[in-house]
Amino acid sequence: MLNTKSLFSKSHYIIIWFVILSLCFDFIDKIEIFYRIDFVKFNRYLKLGFILYALLFIITHLKIVLKNTKLVIFSLLALIILFVLKFNFSDRYLYEFIRYVFMLIVFPLLYYVYNNKTHNLLTSLYLIFRGFIIANALAILISLMFDVAVFNSYRGSRFGYNGFILSQGITPYVYLAATVLFWKIKDRAMLIITIITSLLSGIKGVYFAEFLVIVLLLIFNKELNKTTKIKGMLMSILAFILSITLLFKLPNFEKAYKVKGFISTLFSQRTDNAIDIINSITVENYNVLIGVTKLSKVRLELQIADLLLFFGVLGLLVYILFIWFLNKNLVNNVASKAFFITCLSTSALSGNLLYIPFASILMLLVLLALNKQSQIK
Repeated sequence: MLNTKSLFSKSHYIIIWFVILSLCFDFIDKIEIFYRIDFVKFNRYLKLGFILYALLFIITHLKIVLKNTKLVIFSLLALIILFVLKFNFSDRYLYEFIRYVFMLIVFPLLYYVYNNKTHNLLTSLYLIFRGFIIANALAILISLMFDVAVFNSYRGSRFGYNGFILSQGITPYVYLAATVLFWKIKDRAMLIITIITSLLSGIKGVYFAEFLVIVLLLIFNKELNKTTKIKGMLMSILAFILSITLLFKLPNFEKAYKVKGFISTLFSQRTDNAIDIINSITVENYNVLIGVTKLSKVRLELQIADLLLFFGVLGLLVYILFIWFLNKNLVNNVASKAFFITCLSTSALSGNLLYIPFASILMLLVLLALNKQSQIK
């Protein structure tokens, strides 16, 4: 007979190892992409195992889960119903659906484990990110010196170095999490390293996220005087404008600007893709309430548009409800407010927060680490 008490007594360590292994397996995936080498899909099996572990927790702790996260469970059930109503159970649609509901499936487990004083999640995440950011900075330095392709943000000649981080989609959230953690711990050296390496990423979403979170941290911080806030904000604005300007001076961006225009280049042609999708939507392949039913392209990397596309108006409302729940229960201090607003803003402009499982779990873990309240008994 399965001993669930013993199985879930080590949940903290399983979650921490999930984060560490996700970072490691992401890099294996990156090697596979850059050098076209076929590896076992470690990341996929890791996430599948974690989903099953989280589902088992929900089943075996249903009373506690419903008491503390009833809205989350109802949201998950609502999205399942919306997916079933599509009557499209192709591999592509099922894959997209699992990505989107990953956060809702694992949240009850995370909330139960960390919304109390038993585990020091903040310290655990700080140690993980300190080690990772240092290693990543060294990888970026090596790539700058010897042009190691796998440590670049993009394949080809486009500028950008993100080290061990898998893709442009996850990079803003990794740096964002690290920035807020180091700010909270008051580790200035690591904060500076994080900002410098983020600027070398060559990714517009990273620049936006770092700029916004630092400005918000300054604005919300009541311990800083007005002069310090103004100086910090001016420096942040100047650094952001300079970074974007230099990025747009690069050959790839200049060429795209001349051909596609400023808006298209700024949003990496997402606006062009949006127009194409809108033109391809018909009553046969899209339902305004439940989203796409037969459309082949189901994502734009603009979060609100993506939710409307895949889940329709009803799905968007479900996620708004879940965001409200997170804001009500976990966002209650300077760092969490700045982090949460920046996550949502970055996602609105470049997507991926609710789509990439590692991005969504990072947001949840950082919010739980920063949370002051204890509600689980």
